[in-house]
Amino acid sequence: MKHSFVNRLDIIAARYPAKQLNHSLKLTSKIKLFKRKLSSGHDVSIFQKRGNGLKTIMDKTGRLNDLSGLYVISSSTGEPLILSSSKKVLTDIQKLTRAKRVKDKAVLEKVANYYGFSNYKMGRELLLAMKVNWLEITDKTFRLMLRRAMLAEVKFTL
Repeated sequence: MKHSFVNRLDIIAARYPAKQLNHSLKLTSKIKLFKRKLSSGHDVSIFQKRGNGLKTIMDKTGRLNDLSGLYVISSSTGEPLILSSSKKVLTDIQKLTRAKRVKDKAVLEKVANYYGFSNYKMGRELLLAMKVNWLEITDKTFRLMLRRAMLAEVKFTL
């Protein structure tokens, strides 16, 4: 049975929201941009230091405010390891490096195991030698789509 063009759009729209259909065209260009940005980045150590609050971190990274989007922490060789999306990226990276939350400790323990160590404290030390970069994405739907597309590129997600 042939469907008219309008009926086909209704079938597609039932599966995907309109925002998602519009963003899927931009997805490949954003992924390419993000992969290029991974080669450069900011040291993770500035997020962990005592006395470095959010204002100091924003000054050192050149941001005027905290942002919502995706961030990737990559090793010193440039291999992307940790991917996460957040409404407040800089705050989330700071909490990860200081290992205050249970989920942060679990990810840091996975990183330590990946490099052959046993506890999360060693994962935190390894994290200090890594680089972090982010991409500002305010739309939640597009942020989730980009995160799903980038899952194949990284080892761990937060």
